Amino acid sequence: MKIKFIFLTLLLAIGGAVSSAQTLYKLGFCEGKVATESGLRVEGAADIEAAIYLSPSDMERFSGDSFAGVNAGIATKLNVRAITVWVRSELDGENLAETTIDIHTSQKPRDGWNSIKFDSTVDIETGQGYYVGYTVSQTKTASIISFVEGSHAGAAWIKTDNTWAERDDLGILSIEALITGDNLPKSDLSLLGASLSDFYYVTDAPITLSYELRNNGIEPVYSYVLTVRAEDTDMEVRRTIYNTINYGVTRSYLETLTLPGLEAGQAYNFTITIDSPNGETDETPENNSVTIDEIPVISKVFPRTVLLEEFTTEYCSNCPAAAETIHDMIESFSDDERARFAMVCHHSGYTKDDFTLECDREYEWFYNNGGAIYAPAFMLDRLPETGSSVKTPVFENLPVNAFAYKVTQEQNRPALYSIAMTGMHNVGERTVELQISGEEMLPIFDDPRITVYLVEDNVLASKDGLGQKGSGGRIFYHNHLERAYNATWGVPAEWDGASYTYTCKLEYPEGCKTEDMQVVAFISNFDSTDPVNCEVGNTTWLPLSSLGTVGVAMTTEEANSRIDIYDLSGRNVGNDPQRLTPGIYILTRNNNGNIATEKIIVR
Repeated sequence: MKIKFIFLTLLLAIGGAVSSAQTLYKLGFCEGKVATESGLRVEGAADIEAAIYLSPSDMERFSGDSFAGVNAGIATKLNVRAITVWVRSELDGENLAETTIDIHTSQKPRDGWNSIKFDSTVDIETGQGYYVGYTVSQTKTASIISFVEGSHAGAAWIKTDNTWAERDDLGILSIEALITGDNLPKSDLSLLGASLSDFYYVTDAPITLSYELRNNGIEPVYSYVLTVRAEDTDMEVRRTIYNTINYGVTRSYLETLTLPGLEAGQAYNFTITIDSPNGETDETPENNSVTIDEIPVISKVFPRTVLLEEFTTEYCSNCPAAAETIHDMIESFSDDERARFAMVCHHSGYTKDDFTLECDREYEWFYNNGGAIYAPAFMLDRLPETGSSVKTPVFENLPVNAFAYKVTQEQNRPALYSIAMTGMHNVGERTVELQISGEEMLPIFDDPRITVYLVEDNVLASKDGLGQKGSGGRIFYHNHLERAYNATWGVPAEWDGASYTYTCKLEYPEGCKTEDMQVVAFISNFDSTDPVNCEVGNTTWLPLSSLGTVGVAMTTEEANSRIDIYDLSGRNVGNDPQRLTPGIYILTRNNNGNIATEKIIVR
């Protein structure tokens, strides 16, 4: 008898353990998410009630199962005295079941989820809707109730001051019913969201799809089928994906795809679908698809040359260190990275100096429309600075590695505008005539403008090189110094469909060392109302010495020289560069038998 009694006790213990370990299904609208901050602040000591409504259609598949408790999500336990979870058939009806936890019970209120079971379950009746929620008692003013982004009918009922109100303006309540029984969903994946890595698609190129899945079925998922389909076309990509997602878990994934057969110049809606979890039929297919807004298809993108603009003056004691950072960064670049890097220095941001041009002062608008200004400061393709408390493309100096990373990341971003430049340099007149052209793959700029600078390196600072603050008494040379420009905010180009052209003539000051000068041109948007809507679309630059040359300054002796120009095949093509077709030539000067040669480029 004693042996039998022990054996029976063991069976009961095992049976109890199985019962208590049975999966509790979580049913709600928040997708398992809970907020860390609440948008609802309630003054003083008070009781606040929060509930979601599970309609008869929501409960249909759980007929014969039971409510076992409530998963109550709160943003903070601060000032919480007690939480009572409950289920009702009416908002102001009696609690069909309830459990209270407080600061004195073994299970105490905590930040985030509070999974609280009822002492006895409540049977789910066919055709019946239920309100599932909790009452939180706060000791003084607090923001406790958790809402997450989204909207759903019946997902945000709140009672304060003895009045119920549906607060869907705050989002979705973090409340889930805990359900037990034999009819719990087994194969039920939910696609929460999906997006493509770019807002455009380049024909026959790979693109990355990011998507978020939640397993709402009690069985783990090991595989599923991912389908991407372009609406109103035959284009469909279908893959079997092998990932493990346990019950109640949300996971994000990336998948690289090529979408064949899409026509450049057209735009498509894409539907992303997840189905066949573990090869089975999904029990709720209505939440398995997401449609991505219309995406244009283009034939190509362009490599990007970045534009770095620095605000600096001779009165800025920290600017020499920033110049050293830029020098070290450029030294770390590969040949390709150097070729796709252009820089211009604006002498403003911290008073002005002898090198300040009018446009430099006007560019202080970028500091949040004339807000707090400083130097050294930088703009990279005039992109907005993420995380900044103000709207500005301006950022402070960075360590060399961080600066290089920021620049190369931008170089790796494809451009939707191309830009190319040719020109002629008239040395005698100190002028540069430029022809700029390019094309647009997508019209992302509302007001595209062309801006052109002439810049010079190795310019001695004022006061015989000693005028730069912070240089430690050493002779200082300015680089990327702006010498001339076409217009502060650029000039609109001439457009022919998706192609554009622009011409201008710039004059630089006397005394410039032309061998140290470059031409920098870029296309950018202009928005006089928004400093972070003036992004640079692409940039090009050339050494001034690479342009075709006319009006070469000569001494009196040189002026009496005989000039001959030869093409690369050795054919004499005359003595006037302005009559030449674009190309590379050899110019010779013969002065009484003393022959000098130089290479010239005509563009």
